Amino acid sequence: MAKEIIFNKYFKIRICSDLDYEGMVIDIVYKHNTLATLNQDKGIENIEIKFYSSQEKEYWKFSYKEFIDILEKAKKLLIEINERK
Repeated sequence: MAKEIIFNKYFKIRICSDLDYEGMVIDIVYKHNTLATLNQDKGIENIEIKFYSSQEKEYWKFSYKEFIDILEKAKKLLIEINERK
């Protein structure tokens, strides 16, 4: 079962496993929709991000600073959870 961490009113981080990846992954969720998935299957220096299209609108729109902050938090958490295994 995935663990969720509330980042703010709109964003949250979901720690989960995905059969498409070797290690644990981090989903970034915006307003209850998955915005992106981060994985480090190619190593810490080569973290990949997979973006999903918006299901409610034709595009995503949010604060640049909030997005950069949540990306950094997601990256740190991804590294931490995969170091533990």
